[in-house]
Amino acid sequence: MYCKNCGKKLNNSANVCPNCGTNVNTSKNIQSIFKASIWSKEGEINDTDCCCNWIQENIKSEVRQNFGIGYNERILFVRDTSFWNSRNQGLALTDAGVYCIPDNDKMDEKISFSWSAVQRVEYKDLVLYFWGYSNNDDDYCPIHISYFMKSDDNGKARRMGIAIAQNLTEMAQTIEPEKDAFDVAIKHYDELNAAGKTEEAFQFALSCKDQEGLEVFYMPAVRGYLIKEEYAKAISLCDEGLRHCESTSPMEYQLLYAKYSAYHGLKNDFEARKYALPVALNAPDDLKYLTGNDTLIKEDAKKDFDFCENEYVTHYLEQPYNKRKTLLAVNEYSDLCQERLSVININTLPNTNIEFPIGHPVAYQLYIGHPYIAQKYIPFESYELELIEDKIREFCQIMQSLGAMEITIECLNSSTNDAEKHSDRNLSGDVSYRVVSGSGYSQEQGSRHLIDEISQSVNLHQKFVPKGVPKLPEILVWYPNEPSWQRLYEQRMKGTLLQHEERIETRKNRVLESDELYSIEGEFKSLFIEAKGHWDKKNEEKFAFQENAILSIQVCFASLEELQDINITQQSNNHVLTDNENEYVEELKICMKESGGISPGERRLLEKIRIKLGISEIRAKELEEEIFPQLTEAELEYLEEYKACLKEDEGISPKERRLLDKLRASLSITEERGKELEQSL
Repeated sequence: MYCKNCGKKLNNSANVCPNCGTNVNTSKNIQSIFKASIWSKEGEINDTDCCCNWIQENIKSEVRQNFGIGYNERILFVRDTSFWNSRNQGLALTDAGVYCIPDNDKMDEKISFSWSAVQRVEYKDLVLYFWGYSNNDDDYCPIHISYFMKSDDNGKARRMGIAIAQNLTEMAQTIEPEKDAFDVAIKHYDELNAAGKTEEAFQFALSCKDQEGLEVFYMPAVRGYLIKEEYAKAISLCDEGLRHCESTSPMEYQLLYAKYSAYHGLKNDFEARKYALPVALNAPDDLKYLTGNDTLIKEDAKKDFDFCENEYVTHYLEQPYNKRKTLLAVNEYSDLCQERLSVININTLPNTNIEFPIGHPVAYQLYIGHPYIAQKYIPFESYELELIEDKIREFCQIMQSLGAMEITIECLNSSTNDAEKHSDRNLSGDVSYRVVSGSGYSQEQGSRHLIDEISQSVNLHQKFVPKGVPKLPEILVWYPNEPSWQRLYEQRMKGTLLQHEERIETRKNRVLESDELYSIEGEFKSLFIEAKGHWDKKNEEKFAFQENAILSIQVCFASLEELQDINITQQSNNHVLTDNENEYVEELKICMKESGGISPGERRLLEKIRIKLGISEIRAKELEEEIFPQLTEAELEYLEEYKACLKEDEGISPKERRLLDKLRASLSITEERGKELEQSL
């Protein structure tokens, strides 16, 4: 029941509207008008299946339950037409309205309407016609006279039908026709605003939003919070309202518009971006924020989305790692409400300063961010292999700097080492597998893909001639986050460590857990199908769980005493050179400077000079290594690119310098060392 004046929903027992004070109690009038004497005079009243006036409590209880009659309604008349007096079929009249169940096996055909919906009641040909019971004033509800009496006497039926019709008409006309609750409520809301009572209007909107048929009041209620700058409350109310409205309805887009506006108010344009997109893409062109407001939300949302998009891509790398761990490049946006995926248009990716491998980024390719190098992103399919290789390279670099003489790397569970052991493998062990194809063989092969690749790429055995006192390399990525490596360094510097075995497992370096992987696959699949229209087995296999690869790294160190002796000898040799040695060194430098290396012809001439100067082959090699020390793979790569630039342009342009600096940084070479390398040419 709603107040006729202000539209507020009321309890059926209410006498006065608590919102506007209007008298709403008509129950007493209806009860007093109802004439039980119509049935009494004709002898139709009993205590079982045709009851009025005094009705037994058990009958009222059963009827109330079976007919769905409210607690606050007063039951005036009951006609039970069910077998065995079960009170689940027939008719009931209350001070609120009419309830009729023609067939207890067809409860969906139950009839019920309030007195306020009835214009008049007429009797004709054994039927009572209730006019105006629906929204159409020309409609009527026919109910047979047998639902009002037991006798089959047609004469009695006519007398009683006419009398009952007159009595029910009088009852109905004591209540004014019910006004449309929405029209009443919106009128009252507008009147409050027109009178400058904005706070009262806001509170009224809050009171209306939860009422059936008045859900549209979520919008002015949210607007009230936005005006108050209570953005968190506005977002919460938007979420609540979105659960009450249909998808793609005008109300949905209005609430999404308000929601992203609230996030913008909180200076969270990353979240605002998510909710601005569907409005910018799909809202009707002529849809306004609120009635009487000139803002076209689609046009406004397009501008706001462009702003949020620019903020997002510009500051993307500043987010915590878990927020930007997984990146998907797309050609165009369709949805941004993913929980695990960061989705960015491929055309705006350059603004993020993300570094991709050569040939990337590619649309609808998934990328994983390096856990310790913010700007570096790796294709999803190869990220585990690249991360483990990167980690191993750094570990070996550290070991070499600490005086390693020998390093052996082996994949302990490579297919070559344990082919027999795994030929009849039970896939229900400790390792988790994902079914990729129908055959067990294919599953096994798929699960071993990473192990095979690692065994081919990192298995090695190297020997070194240690030089200098043990120390850490200058730029390290993994070391600060590896406590075991830090302990190893401390042991080595104490001088007692000569041998060490390090085991590195891929599962300990995975940045995606199984639950994340499932979620990412689901989000990726949804976007991929929407863009491409299909999802094939290749895509499915990308997300197959890889078996844990276990790598063993054996290291043998030189003793600290040996390294000290070597260092002293080197220092001595560096400071005391004979005249002949100095002459030989000068010739070496000239060759390197002119050609960037020593050609076979130059090597032949240098050999003749060495012999004439009386310098031994071993000493010549020592001198050459002192002047041009053994370069790392990274340093050699950098030198090759530097020499290529010099040959092409006979100098380094500003653009080439910028690219060379970027390459140097990516290879973990310091600026000082870079200059040394360049000067060596």
